[in-house]
Amino acid sequence: MSCPMQIQQTEFQDQLVRGIAHRMNNILTLFHGYLGLLLENKTLDDQTMEGLARIKEGASAASELMDRTHSLARPSTLIWREVQLADFIRTMKPSLENLCGPDTEIALDLPAEVPPVWADASRVRTVIFELARNAIESTATSGGRVKLALRTVPAPCGSRSGKGLPWVSFTVQDDGPGIPDQSAERIFQPFFSTKKRKANAGLGLTVALTFVQHLGGILRSHSVPGKTEFEVLLPSRSQH
Repeated sequence: MSCPMQIQQTEFQDQLVRGIAHRMNNILTLFHGYLGLLLENKTLDDQTMEGLARIKEGASAASELMDRTHSLARPSTLIWREVQLADFIRTMKPSLENLCGPDTEIALDLPAEVPPVWADASRVRTVIFELARNAIESTATSGGRVKLALRTVPAPCGSRSGKGLPWVSFTVQDDGPGIPDQSAERIFQPFFSTKKRKANAGLGLTVALTFVQHLGGILRSHSVPGKTEFEVLLPSRSQH
């Protein structure tokens, strides 16, 4: 009898999250509109304009927070189809490079023989973006190299896939300072971040983990000073 109660509670929580995020986005849209009108007023003094610009920056951060919070709710539907991860990564590279500082390089290692995965494309795109952005932010102060790579691997222990059927490994690696040992167990917790930027919501890795779980995959990490790697494991298309 406990299982149905847990399912109902989870559905209620998902509806609550979606509802709050929707209402807050409506409020923030109104907020943005009036701020835009005020910022167009050329009669305001410089100090007032600077204050309004900071308020707008805060409102933008709040909008991003609401979007990420909304994404944590379980989707009502997932559109499953064949997804070529290599194609996704190549098309996303220019937008990821826009997030980089002048001294950060993005490298790709995408072998042609890696099979497609069976997944929801929007979830896959978000996972790639969040993990890559996290790596880019980790190298923001010193510059460095962020590497996105694909390879075919055996099915992980405990998976339900048939014997001998491959999985696809997607890794994001950076050469930043690494994750402190005392923080390693908390990095996937909501609103936790090792970065000190004020606008950092601390939800990127939480969203990535949630979406990987929606897709029936595995997300794991390994970090030492000078090398941090996040690996996503997804069943290949050949299993479906």
